Amino acid sequence: LVLLNDPSFVEAARSFAARVLRDGGETVESRISWAYRCSLQRSPSESEIQILIPLLGHHEKRYAADPAAATELLAVGIAPIPKDLDPVTLAAWTHIARVLMCLHETITRN
Repeated sequence: LVLLNDPSFVEAARSFAARVLRDGGETVESRISWAYRCSLQRSPSESEIQILIPLLGHHEKRYAADPAAATELLAVGIAPIPKDLDPVTLAAWTHIARVLMCLHETITRN
C-alpha cells in the first residue's frame, strides 16, 4: 500500500501512463502489451489483458463522470501534466500503470 499511495509513485505511474498513451499504439491491447514489455520485460498473457481491459473501462467511466477527480489525481507530484493528452484517459491509464508497477513481479524480480 505504501507504493500504491506514495505521491512519488503516483507521479511515476502518471508519467509511465503518458508514455503508454504516446508510444504504446492505438488499441487498448497494444498499449497493455507495450506497458508489460516496458515494466516486466515480457508480453502479457491473454488472461492478464482480459483483467486489465475492464479495469481500464471502469476508471474511464468513473473519470468521465467526474473530471475533477481525474484532475486531482493528475495533480499529484511536481512533473508537469501533459497538455496533449486527455485528462480522463490519462487518469484511467495511470491506474493501469499503478497496477503494473505494484505487481510482485515488478517490484522484486526486475
